[in-house]
Amino acid sequence: MKTIFLIGLVVLTLIFLPNFVLAGIPEAVTYISSQTQDAWITQALISAGETDVLVSHLSSVPEGGFNPANDYAKTILALAAAGENPTTFGNLDYVAKLKSYYGGSQMGDASLVNDDIWSVLALASIYQVDSKEAVAAKEFLLKNQNGNGGWGYNVGEDSDSNDTAAAIMALIEAGIGKEELVITNAVSYLRTLQNDDGGFMNNPAWGTDSDSGSDAWVISALYKAGEVPASWTKGENTPITHLQSLQDDSDGGFWWIAGVSEWNNKSMTPYAVIALSGKSFPVGYYHIPPPTKLTVDKSTLSSGESITITVEYFNGQSWLGLEGATVKGGDQDYITDSSGQVVAILPSGNYTLSAEKDGFVSSGEVEIAVSAPVSTGGGGFFSPTSCASVEYDQWQNTCVDNWQYRNVLSLTPANCVLTAEQENGRKRICIGDQKKNNNVSEDASLKDKEIKNENEVEEVLGVKVANPDTSQPVENIINTGLINFSKVELIIADIGAKRDLIKEKEGINKYTGPLTENVKGLSGGQVNAITNFVVYGTKNIQKLGAGERAGVLNSYKATFGKLPDTPVEWEDVIRISDGILPGKNNPAVEDKAKIEFKKVFQREADIKNSSDKNAIDTMAYGLRPEKRNLTSERAGIRIFVEVFNYLPASAQDWDIVRALAYSGAIK
Repeated sequence: MKTIFLIGLVVLTLIFLPNFVLAGIPEAVTYISSQTQDAWITQALISAGETDVLVSHLSSVPEGGFNPANDYAKTILALAAAGENPTTFGNLDYVAKLKSYYGGSQMGDASLVNDDIWSVLALASIYQVDSKEAVAAKEFLLKNQNGNGGWGYNVGEDSDSNDTAAAIMALIEAGIGKEELVITNAVSYLRTLQNDDGGFMNNPAWGTDSDSGSDAWVISALYKAGEVPASWTKGENTPITHLQSLQDDSDGGFWWIAGVSEWNNKSMTPYAVIALSGKSFPVGYYHIPPPTKLTVDKSTLSSGESITITVEYFNGQSWLGLEGATVKGGDQDYITDSSGQVVAILPSGNYTLSAEKDGFVSSGEVEIAVSAPVSTGGGGFFSPTSCASVEYDQWQNTCVDNWQYRNVLSLTPANCVLTAEQENGRKRICIGDQKKNNNVSEDASLKDKEIKNENEVEEVLGVKVANPDTSQPVENIINTGLINFSKVELIIADIGAKRDLIKEKEGINKYTGPLTENVKGLSGGQVNAITNFVVYGTKNIQKLGAGERAGVLNSYKATFGKLPDTPVEWEDVIRISDGILPGKNNPAVEDKAKIEFKKVFQREADIKNSSDKNAIDTMAYGLRPEKRNLTSERAGIRIFVEVFNYLPASAQDWDIVRALAYSGAIK
């Protein structure tokens, strides 16, 4: 499907004439981008789909604020949304600082409810909703719900729409079901605050005018509670139409209230952008990687003497050995074994050791000193004895830069020095999982296999690919999608790029985590393949950004009920990325697409009609267009909202939007 049909789309747009929720967001983004940046604006820009959002202003939190717990909570929320680690990004650990306000039974000021709400939301954004701090804050909120179903800013204070909306979002994040009485009572209370103009007042005791802040908080809470804000009608008015009515056409900002007032301002604009983007809090989530530490059994040693290096990670309760960590700073890189240890013999000199592994925070540095050989007093030196024999450990299951390592178990004589040949015996080219896990002794036949594979790279999804240094360029082989995405060196060779570990970590947190969440049975290689596909792609799909490539995987997952693993499955992913039907079909999904087609176009699909066929294929398999047209997509979103009465959110929703935008099918 390579052709974009716009005429039918325009006809559909004229027929449906929807009240488009996202109208005005680009102008609002322009407005808040020109303001002094803060945590709320950061979350708003990300909600609106902006990329490369500025976060440098989040590197510190001013002390002495009115509600200090909230100051840290909102910063954590913003950093999580931006894919940054709130424990290491700033001038201190923001998560530890927020938790320092834990009072045993609640968070922050015991007279406030608001700081408990935002503490729960902040901890939920980093997947710590089960921490003692979040649990205590949740219980405090449940204990302090008012009789009318709402909450106020302070304990015992009259309920208001803003705090009630925020509490709904916090409690749902904390595990309270949307159908439970505490939530339904709160939603019912919000209904009592809706005015005839469709908007919401904050607190009746303070005045009954609808305002943009209350509209925004309630809209976001309704999304979280599974409600459809556009269905909360008062005559022809809804919360969305009222909020949109407060936008200033001259600059895109949202006024607090209608009319002229000395107190009127546009400070509610970030919240309005978040709500009209169909978002609730938290705007985004971040998996904080576990911390690691490196220790040694001795910090000073003699030349030829062995040192035991241990790398551990903290799992939230205790320190455990970290297998497959890379120890840097020695005479070469060393890889830890299953117990998190490596035994090394280093040449004389001073070394600064540290450890790293993808998905973990790098360790601190440890300095060691290896003394030179001791003088004999007669002008000579005692030279370390070369090892007569070496006993090696089993080959490790992990590979680093296409090398597989094993540690030294024992040396004869003690404190001898490995020869160059013995040192080379510690590593070999990775030769496939079935050989990595082979624990037989290194006899002559195994050595023969190692030599045979010396100039080969691991099998590339069914196609044996020679090492780029010894044969034809990788890109000449990888042109059909049959690429081993678990091998990052092949990926970057294909696209002619350098490896970017920062982007990989961002990809893991922003895309791989959500894609693989609750998916059982995934291998480490499969997870790595997903990350590498999203972060780097292949040469022929560079037109898609990381988010769009993640979307392709989401479409594949929705269509086939699994993530790709085999060569054929990855080829289908590439085909979908390039707007081509996958080799495997799913009749059940195609039948469902025909039902959705009827809802959207109000008629049965004619499969003999190429435009109708394009629409069905796009809805079923998520085919991507050759070239994006944002105007067409916006129009497709408008029609989707009109038909389904909510913003597109799932993979299937967005596939319907693409069908509207690019298939050419008409009513």
